[in-house]
Amino acid sequence: MQNIFMFLIKYKNRITFMFLVISLIFIEESNFIFYDINQSPDFAEYFTYFTHFSNSEIFTLREHGLLYYYIHYISFFLQYGEMPNNSFLIHKVIQQNNFYIYIFGLIGYYKLLKYLKFRTNSIYLTFIFINIFPISIIQRIVLKPELLAFALLPWILYCIEKYRAERNITYLYLSLPILISCLTLKGNVLVIVSIYILLTNIQTLVSIPRKHLIILLVFFGGLFTLITIENNLANNKNLLEVQSGATLDEKYNNKAPANIIYKTNFYNLITSPVKHDHANSFIGITLLETSGDYFDLYWDNDCCNYFKNRRDFLLFEIDERIVPPKIDFRNKTITIFIQGETDIYLYERIGVFVSLAFFYFLIRETFRDKKRRKFYIGIYIGMALLLFHTIFGVPVNNFDPNIGDTFKPHYYSFVFLLSTIFLTIRLVQENKGGKYFLILFSLFTIFNIGLLKNITPDFSDKIEPYLEYSSLCSINQIAYESIFNIDSLDCALENKNYIENIKNYKNFSFKPFNLFILISTLISIFRLSNFRIYKSKS
Repeated sequence: MQNIFMFLIKYKNRITFMFLVISLIFIEESNFIFYDINQSPDFAEYFTYFTHFSNSEIFTLREHGLLYYYIHYISFFLQYGEMPNNSFLIHKVIQQNNFYIYIFGLIGYYKLLKYLKFRTNSIYLTFIFINIFPISIIQRIVLKPELLAFALLPWILYCIEKYRAERNITYLYLSLPILISCLTLKGNVLVIVSIYILLTNIQTLVSIPRKHLIILLVFFGGLFTLITIENNLANNKNLLEVQSGATLDEKYNNKAPANIIYKTNFYNLITSPVKHDHANSFIGITLLETSGDYFDLYWDNDCCNYFKNRRDFLLFEIDERIVPPKIDFRNKTITIFIQGETDIYLYERIGVFVSLAFFYFLIRETFRDKKRRKFYIGIYIGMALLLFHTIFGVPVNNFDPNIGDTFKPHYYSFVFLLSTIFLTIRLVQENKGGKYFLILFSLFTIFNIGLLKNITPDFSDKIEPYLEYSSLCSINQIAYESIFNIDSLDCALENKNYIENIKNYKNFSFKPFNLFILISTLISIFRLSNFRIYKSKS
């Protein structure tokens, strides 16, 4: 026993990293099998970017920057030469690209956290939790640029932290293409990231030598302008012309009342935690979305496989008597007897308390950990700007009082996850009670999103096409057939001719400035990933 214990101590980093890799692959494969990105919110609206890349004469009529969608388009072109007319292939490529973007983000956070002297094992444990954190899962299963903002933000902060400590101007030059790539993604990203960086790093930024500051501003202004012009020509809209809200639908032509900031009916939040019942409460929606799917768009969407065939461990039966719960070890269920018919929102109710505990720890550490406070406040800045947008109607009215969907945490998810990562590693490394909370949160999420399934013939038939298109199908074919009771899987191995497609570059939709900033960003990240830099005079 002692030898085993010593082995675990000696190789704990490698063991934890192994579990991290397993969790990454498991969640990625679950997302691919159980959630079809073609059914994700606003997919049809944003698919118009791919239509534009196929025919540049067609305007997107959207306000998003091209870069995030251009990355997906490049991947499609390299693999298939054109957009495939196959929903499974579209689903596969987008999910894969989202996963790679997410990994880039984790590498960035690894560099940042290591530089800030956090232990390697704590970083791996933090990433395991973040991998299954609901807001993080949502980012990866939809076609929206907030995911790329998440991936770019830690690299920007890493460069700023390195410059602040070492006064080596090279880091700021390397951050320039990454920053431009981030700020040209979407209006909410532009505003939130800009204000966050200015508020938390103003002293560092004003310390930049005047000569270098002028050069940086000139390069930033020039590249930002060129990218913006190219985006505007494709969209026929600019970054701040919000193509949602009152612009498209009269029901959004409202401003939220100021009391929406604090108005919360906690009794209704517990007794009726369902869609649209809390449209007048920013706190209510935030609590329900942090740990769950209040708007029924993701794992509670009844058309997705996450929702179907969930394994219920808690069963409810009506009994006039007050009797203790019955445990069925054979079927692995617990039956709870209730005395009358009522709606039972078990996971939603638990989720409220889980979210309350999460924000309790976050607020507590914001006040306690002054050294890292600037990372904790990212989420508050995102919340504040979203509330400002809805209350004052800037740049346009964008609030439906019957739904309240403007308050989705996804809109500021990149700073939400920034704060969550620093909170998590703080709890992992320095708070024993916090560790237990993270474990309970993770277990709750596994049950809540429907990762555990009752395998039936009907369900197997539904997911069989996804299994056949999975990148792991040929590797895990026997395992998949056994787990899902499928007689034989025919793994769809596509013939990809990268070289031939590259030769057909004339069919490629060139966006020169977006392509330039993408390549520049990748070069900067590559340099930063292996970095050994010598101090030079500013």
